[in-house]
Amino acid sequence: MLKTIWKSKAPLKAIAFSWKLFLDRVPTRNNLAMRSCLPTEESTLCVLCGRMEESSNHLFLHCVFTEKVWESVMKWLDFSFITPPNLFVHWTCWSNEGRNKRIQKGLWMIWHSTIWAIWKARNHIIFRNEVKYIDELLPEIKVMSWRWSLSRLSMQTCLYYEWSWNPQECLMR
Repeated sequence: MLKTIWKSKAPLKAIAFSWKLFLDRVPTRNNLAMRSCLPTEESTLCVLCGRMEESSNHLFLHCVFTEKVWESVMKWLDFSFITPPNLFVHWTCWSNEGRNKRIQKGLWMIWHSTIWAIWKARNHIIFRNEVKYIDELLPEIKVMSWRWSLSRLSMQTCLYYEWSWNPQECLMR
């Protein structure tokens, strides 16, 4: 399972981040508190929803905010599966959506860009006191995954509007 993540063509920083995420080594509030790196008076609640403790699974899968982000990404890609209990199963479901290796690598790129965008949105709240809205993230994910795909996958030139409309068609060229 962890071996397949390294087969992605996403930038190394995104792959390494995802790998640390699978190992639960990302500095979520829950992990920081567990390691006594958070002041005792500091809340461990998720900064995106404020409802549950900010664990890796919550932040990237089960938070109300991120559920809507994944829902919009899956709607864009015309996918449909129930949010699984953990990131390992989510990666597996995502990997099984590709009809061939070319599309699978593109979908991995989109998965990594979604994870990266969620992490950046969370950090914008903490470090810049800026709130990102759900409808801002999908265009960011589309642009990021399009740029990464153009530079890292051997696909013919695909204009952004084509990618935004149907990335799988771009990947099949």
